[in-house]
Amino acid sequence: MDTHFYSLEVNKIVRETEDAVSIFFSVPADLKETFTYLPGQYITLRFMLGGVEQRRAYSICTSPVHNELAIAVKRVEKGLVSKHIVEKVEVGYSMQVMPPQGHFIANPNHEQRKTYYLFGAGSGITPLMSILKTILEKEPASTVHLLYGNRHEESIIFKKELDELKDLYEGQLFLEHILSQPKREKAGGLGGLFSKGKINWKGAVGRIDKTTVEKFLESHPKRTPETAYYICGPAEMMITVENVLTENKIDKKNILLEYFKVPETAAVSDNGTGAAQVTVSLRHTKYNVQVGKNEIILDELIKRKIDAPYSCTSGACSTCMAKLTKGTVKMRACFALDDDEIKDGYILVCQSVPTSDVVELTFDI
Repeated sequence: MDTHFYSLEVNKIVRETEDAVSIFFSVPADLKETFTYLPGQYITLRFMLGGVEQRRAYSICTSPVHNELAIAVKRVEKGLVSKHIVEKVEVGYSMQVMPPQGHFIANPNHEQRKTYYLFGAGSGITPLMSILKTILEKEPASTVHLLYGNRHEESIIFKKELDELKDLYEGQLFLEHILSQPKREKAGGLGGLFSKGKINWKGAVGRIDKTTVEKFLESHPKRTPETAYYICGPAEMMITVENVLTENKIDKKNILLEYFKVPETAAVSDNGTGAAQVTVSLRHTKYNVQVGKNEIILDELIKRKIDAPYSCTSGACSTCMAKLTKGTVKMRACFALDDDEIKDGYILVCQSVPTSDVVELTFDI
């Protein structure tokens, strides 16, 4: 896994909504293989803002079929990096980019026939967009059903492109929008001053809740024995969708989730040991550090200026994934690894607190 940063130039910017843009990168010929990606993966960007290094992971919204690499970034409240990207980045801007990573992926096969259900809200559409475009192109016998939630009409990222894809792949792509606060248009004249206005939105109104998900599944019965479910968006919505799917006896191995932000109630307390001796293998070099009681291993590595890979630092991405080879740790939160990976010894170093006196781990996996 390549965790180096490379300089890529921005060659196109598309304004998707008032506060969201798609950023397209030029990938030099000698880096084409390095930046080969699977639909659903993300890249990590590194910035120096106000003299402080900032890293953020952003999902790829393009399809590898089209030989493009782009991310969609939505400006968020108090979002230092997202605000910088949306407001300051221009064509010709050079960014430090780590090669694609992530397990929230699809592996389309031309011979495969499958039913895909995608659930997204807000900027959660970003990796889903990459997945659905690739499936439509590379798996013509499969069908894709997308339920996409937003606040109002003008906040729908990729609306024009989604409408075009729906028409182009009629009978293969099924799209349903749901808005929580559709726009109201007030009537003219004196009467308009006292009216709440008329809603012209013809689609569903509300949020992606239990009832919405159940209705969506009922309206879009699976067409094949094989199914896959992808969920990305606000944590509360994701948990709701996952619960409905499990209640409907959907096998968990067919449900993939991509958290952009870990639920606030997700973090668990740890029972750290006293100071632990931690040996880290990174790019074939060993580092020995002492990690104090209840301290996160990654925090100590950063403090010692050891260039370990990381991005979100909240347990939502897998950039800091390593394999535990000796000792034990407790992860405060983990939304980027599945049960089998954890069983096999993989950990998120940004969430790992030593629970044994000696810990050994490796990033060289």
